[in-house]
Amino acid sequence: MRVTAASFGNDFRTQIAKLAERQMRVQRQIATGQRIDSPSDDPQAMRRVLDLRADLRVLNQYRDNIGKIRENSTVAYSSLNAMKKLNDRAGEIATMADDSKPAEALGAYAMEINQLLEEAVRLGNTKHRGVYIFSGTKSTTPTYNATRDANGDITGVTWGGNSKTTQVDIASDSTVDSNYPAEGPQGILKNSTNGADFIAHLITLRDNLNSGDTANIKSNGIANVKADETNFINHFSNIGAIQSRLDTSEAITRHQASSIDPLISNEADVDMADAFVRLNEIQNAYTAALQSGGTLLQTSLLDYIR
Repeated sequence: MRVTAASFGNDFRTQIAKLAERQMRVQRQIATGQRIDSPSDDPQAMRRVLDLRADLRVLNQYRDNIGKIRENSTVAYSSLNAMKKLNDRAGEIATMADDSKPAEALGAYAMEINQLLEEAVRLGNTKHRGVYIFSGTKSTTPTYNATRDANGDITGVTWGGNSKTTQVDIASDSTVDSNYPAEGPQGILKNSTNGADFIAHLITLRDNLNSGDTANIKSNGIANVKADETNFINHFSNIGAIQSRLDTSEAITRHQASSIDPLISNEADVDMADAFVRLNEIQNAYTAALQSGGTLLQTSLLDYIR
């Protein structure tokens, strides 16, 4: 095969450029700590890394969802616990109200129930991060608007929410409710399934105390308080079960995420020891090529003419 002087020079420049490119690639890997800088470096490994990162993003989203739902459930539980205490006190008053109590005592009880009612409406409008917890999916709408008489006492409330709930993913094929409607078949305050209607029952109890209707309190008032108590206890259990699910899902998700990180590292991170060895080899080859090329390129046809 005939090799011309011009072809030697061209080949030399090509080889030098390749060595320089390899040297620069290894230097970049050492500087960034990443073995894969572009898909062309290792297409199969890049695909595996992209798949693993997609899985990790999904797991992180699950963890974000769990955190937000836990916040809502904690706020709902706290409000529910406060309303349960109000209901307990209403039950005590309903039990004490009998024919032996004078009108003044019953009136004092009515004033206390009126204060419990104000607090119940306030708790019904509990808001967290700009969201009304008990308004269903109408989370930006106040849960209750109170109607008042000339004395400023609450005579009724208008529900501004709905009974719908939002299902949020906390794991693959696993969802939980992210809100707690105040009213509906499973309402926190008014439950059409078990007859609970906390605010309306407080209004009725107050009015019966003001009118001295102790007979109605004994026949209906105490039963209403018990219905509301049962409803609160049922929701305590439900929220507790949801929080247990959140804890379990979060633990599993955290474990899965922690197991993905090493897999990504194995695929994408550079082996520093190996990289330094390769860099040294390339640099030696580059230096040798420059030295040999410089020596040969200085030789011309005249050097062989005697």
